[in-house]
Amino acid sequence: MKDWYNAKQPHEQRIIMVLGIIVALALIYLIIWSPASEAYSQKMKRVEAQRTLLAWMQDTGQKINQLQNTGQRGQTSGAPLLSTVDNTIKASGLGQSMKRLEPQGNHKVQIWFESTDFNQLISSLAKLDSDHRIQVNSINIEKQQQPGLVNARLILIKGL
Repeated sequence: MKDWYNAKQPHEQRIIMVLGIIVALALIYLIIWSPASEAYSQKMKRVEAQRTLLAWMQDTGQKINQLQNTGQRGQTSGAPLLSTVDNTIKASGLGQSMKRLEPQGNHKVQIWFESTDFNQLISSLAKLDSDHRIQVNSINIEKQQQPGLVNARLILIKGL
């Protein structure tokens, strides 16, 4: 290869030298610079996405702390459990299907429903949980002949 190069004219040797440098620079760009630049760009996009997520999480965390501190979820009123459950059930339109409501100590109440609308029942239970921190301890549901209607027996407890 050296003999071949030395056999060339000086201006051909310069052309070969310049082309060699151009090819070497192109290889360095394609093999080293371009992949490194692409990897850096992807890393920066990930960092930006992580920063956005962190900002959202911090904002959401502050909102959660504010809600917990102000007690917007389920502040229990001074009202007894039995009357709170009774009032909520009647307000939701399930008073007619509620057949029995019995206290079981200070923090539990048992309810029987006959031929009650399932969706209304679930909605009432969610309202009791979100507004008063009264939760289902146990539930027994039997479907009725008519679609959407159920018989249900529940035990509700007052959350702490």
